[in-house]
Amino acid sequence: MIRSTIKSPWIPLLAAVVLSPFAGATENGGNAWWPQFRGPNSSGLGRGTPPVRFGPEQNVLWKVPVGPGISSPVVWEGRVFLTEFDRETKQLATVCIERGTGKTLWRRTVAPGQIEKVHAISSPAASTPATDGERVYVYFGSYGLVCYDLDGKEKWQRPLPLPKNPYGASASPILAGELLVLNHQGKDAYLLAVDRRDGRTVWKTDRSLFQYGWSTPVHWRHDGVDEILVLGGDFGPGQRLMAYNLADGAERWWVGGLPPCGKSTPALGDGLVFLAAPDIILETAAEKQNPERAARIYAKNAARLMALHPGSKGEVSKADIAWSDKKGVPGVPSPLYYNGRLYTFQNGGNVFCRVAKTGELVYSGTLEAPGYY
Repeated sequence: MIRSTIKSPWIPLLAAVVLSPFAGATENGGNAWWPQFRGPNSSGLGRGTPPVRFGPEQNVLWKVPVGPGISSPVVWEGRVFLTEFDRETKQLATVCIERGTGKTLWRRTVAPGQIEKVHAISSPAASTPATDGERVYVYFGSYGLVCYDLDGKEKWQRPLPLPKNPYGASASPILAGELLVLNHQGKDAYLLAVDRRDGRTVWKTDRSLFQYGWSTPVHWRHDGVDEILVLGGDFGPGQRLMAYNLADGAERWWVGGLPPCGKSTPALGDGLVFLAAPDIILETAAEKQNPERAARIYAKNAARLMALHPGSKGEVSKADIAWSDKKGVPGVPSPLYYNGRLYTFQNGGNVFCRVAKTGELVYSGTLEAPGYY
């Protein structure tokens, strides 16, 4: 499925053959679906035989107009969920579309008191919904968390403070057992876990040292403990990948000394955690406005792609870093692990493939899809 960021009142949602059942941990009746950002447990992996090439006029099953937004669609059985932002009414919407036909089944709106500031290529409808096949959960930086059943009946809502974030909120909520977990970004940053059934706070952990991280958390089980991994991000050096105990939000272990501006979601495979920490690249106007500040920021840049053996308590030692490289570090896209290989993507359609365990570069090249990634 493809969405656009163009500023027309309506933009197309395309459904290609890739709407066959998806692989992953979220299964029902033998089928598996695409329940959150990057699919099952943020892996980016799905089952089936989708077409290699698809687009507006190729391998399309149906095409319907939807409102502007950059959230990824999620899929459960016969339903597709996504979010929209109406620039005229300033309303934010959750939309449910019939998977087989493209028919809109329902659209539910909320009206925030104030719309958050976002980057020119972003949107107030940036975060991807999550679903467990019983309910769908959405987050808007301008409003907070809202939960609906699959027929569009509101079950609960949890208004949250407007994030003070220069580019807008974009991390997506994830489901981990009975909890819905959100990386709330901005000057008052925190990791929040609420009960998925009623939105009640189960725990809240301060992350004010990582104010502007845009990383969607990932859930995994390590050393017999369910953990939430979040990549930190700010405009200063010394950022961290943090591991928190899912049960109570307590910090368990971390990797420190990372470059600023963490945006992507960590990837998992071969018993390793893979992370990408890119450099800060200021916009031309910001460079010209304050060249001394730009020079200070660029002097601290140290982009890094890393694979590490997870820790148990405290800071991970250098001995637990399996490998680290400065080449092929993506700015926004998350790494992808598949069959012993790690893939990363950069602006312009540049792709890098490595042996996941060692970091050895297998190949690099350019996709037939140049542009901003």
